[in-house]
Amino acid sequence: MSVSIQACRRLAGALLAGCALAVAPAAFAQPSGELARFAEADDTSRIVIDYGVWSELLNGIVFDVGHSNRRPAMGRAQITGSLISPETSSRYRYETNRVVYHLMEDDHRELISAYRAELEALPSQVALSSLNPNEQLAYWLNLHNVVVIDELASRYPVTRVNSQRINGEPFHDAKIITVDGVRLSLNDIRLRIVGEGWSDPLVMYGFFSGAIGGPTVRNEAFSGARVWTQLRLNAREFVNGLRGIDTNRRRTMISPVYAEHRGLFPDWPMDLYAHLAGLADSASDDLAPFDGEPAYVNYDWAIADLTNGRKGCNSGADSSPLTVVSARGSTSAAIDCNVLPLQARTLVEVVVARRLEFMRQGRLGQVTVRDIPTNPDARRDEDGDSR
Repeated sequence: MSVSIQACRRLAGALLAGCALAVAPAAFAQPSGELARFAEADDTSRIVIDYGVWSELLNGIVFDVGHSNRRPAMGRAQITGSLISPETSSRYRYETNRVVYHLMEDDHRELISAYRAELEALPSQVALSSLNPNEQLAYWLNLHNVVVIDELASRYPVTRVNSQRINGEPFHDAKIITVDGVRLSLNDIRLRIVGEGWSDPLVMYGFFSGAIGGPTVRNEAFSGARVWTQLRLNAREFVNGLRGIDTNRRRTMISPVYAEHRGLFPDWPMDLYAHLAGLADSASDDLAPFDGEPAYVNYDWAIADLTNGRKGCNSGADSSPLTVVSARGSTSAAIDCNVLPLQARTLVEVVVARRLEFMRQGRLGQVTVRDIPTNPDARRDEDGDSR
């Protein structure tokens, strides 16, 4: 993995970066109840939070898939001669960036957990009310996403995010975050603090649910200075992907994420249509004004990783922990330790094919392809240190 553990340790704890000019503040409303304490902001504040550590970590653990070509994944891939189907059946399974949980080492998981703790403790160093709205928004987006990745990394291998429970509560509803003495869930941050605190629908695209069906995870942290540019990039990727707007069975269907954030569209569904039309590019031919309540796609809760919740080999093992049972009853190792599992290989092939397609169309800038070595001996930097 390309993240530098040594560099992250040198940077860890350097969250406050002094002062800089604040950009125009976002619309800021009033979360209610016990969350009302998070409704105050200083529009004139020049305090900036440095998320360089989180950017470096993300750059090393996120496989950048790029924009969708709106060609659905067809059927379900299977390994010949086995009863194992290694992929989800989702039409959207080759969209959205992926976190390479199966390549994470203990150092990476420890750093992510430590950085999460630093973000939760940040309000004890600088009051959130002393930040301008853009800095506050970047803080909530980064905190939400680091918690998602930290929790899934600690539980990996995981196949479906919505099957996870924490203390008996659904993954996104469990009170697992403490900010300024208030216990919060991921949905508290997403729907109540940010969903009620900002009126711009772009905010919904910053939250990584951990699953394929939601907005993508960026390979960089959100920053107060660039948060609206970053959100718009995420929005365009999502809207122009099939999981944002699909035309399955000759009708337009949209992501259920929009129904969750219905409050951001006062004149529903006309405001939603205007929002989508303003972002649609390759999806524009599929989009027509809604006649009544929109139809929704099935949200794909499969984990946004490269191996569909499979680690492959145990640490130090020479064979896979999974076994294939053939139609004749014979058994064999399902995964070669030095070979990327089928779903990951197929996704990489799709990304490379898309890159060639964009090269022919002069659109190469939309896609980034990163090689992820799967041979442990190859995962070493030029100095011989493991990444």
